[in-house]
Amino acid sequence: MASHLRTLLVGTTHVERGALRVEAGVRIAIVLVLLLVPIVHFDAAKVGIPLAIGALFANLAEVGEDPGRRWRTMAWVTLWLMAMATLGSLLSEQAIAVVIASAPVAFACGVAGAAGPRAALGGVLSLVTFIIFAGAPSLPEAAIESGALVGLGGMAATVAIVVSTLVRDPRALVSALGDAPTMGQRFREHLAVRDAFVRHGVRIAVAIPIATAIADASGFLHAYWLPMTIAWVTRPDLEGTVVKVLARVAGTLIGIAISAFLLLALGVHGYAAVLVVAIAGGVTVAFLLANYAVAIVGITTFVIAIFSIGGDPVSEDLILRVGATIAGALLAVAASFIGRVRPAD
Repeated sequence: MASHLRTLLVGTTHVERGALRVEAGVRIAIVLVLLLVPIVHFDAAKVGIPLAIGALFANLAEVGEDPGRRWRTMAWVTLWLMAMATLGSLLSEQAIAVVIASAPVAFACGVAGAAGPRAALGGVLSLVTFIIFAGAPSLPEAAIESGALVGLGGMAATVAIVVSTLVRDPRALVSALGDAPTMGQRFREHLAVRDAFVRHGVRIAVAIPIATAIADASGFLHAYWLPMTIAWVTRPDLEGTVVKVLARVAGTLIGIAISAFLLLALGVHGYAAVLVVAIAGGVTVAFLLANYAVAIVGITTFVIAIFSIGGDPVSEDLILRVGATIAGALLAVAASFIGRVRPAD
């Protein structure tokens, strides 16, 4: 028991300094400022939400990737983000359709981890994007517009990576990918009922629709944060999920406190709120691999600030964020027991 508690504590509080990506954090912060300042200037704040999501998520997808693979990874993930944003927007007015579609989408995104850690992260980001656009009525109503704006944000982040690489080492852009197994070969190795990734896909394919149905029935603003939390924290192993859950809850509470201070107590808005979004996005990218809890502080502040720019009531968002995170965390842990392989099996 003591060893498990130690693992959970270290997994939540330890900062892996070698994994810090300060430069990447600064780069995405600059990209976010360049994207959002014109949006605020022209009073088209809601358009900034999908733009910022596309840019941040595409940048998260390449964290820790080799220089020659970064832009390729970001380009592929951007395409998936566009597809998920478009699909989610198309179904957003049909609650039953969203619940039904969330099962196969969740399963596919969960099984994606069989292709490797990068694919696993891309799967999580794609699933979260689907959930956001399927459940956020404040986003642009046109599905094609939503997908295009997410794609534009992802492209902007990708261009920033390309420019940065060209300045440092142009040859890295065309570096060989090596003799890595093909996607098909990787998946074939995991085609078994007892496989961890298949079971993971089944778990979230059960948990996400249930959470989506509960969120829809609640009628709360941004109730989709409930299934979104499950998508963020659920991992193929129970211990990994519990570590993520603890980090998620701690990071969310701190992020909410920071958001409340900045957006409510200090009344930050407009261009100053853009700066908050940029810094929060930078913290998320910089700490994603170094410390998940700190990254969650960043993503929580990012989400609340970007929606405040879009006109959402911050005080309601803060309360709902806490409730949805705690409920989603409990459901994620419960879902981790579905199909769990016991040592005696």
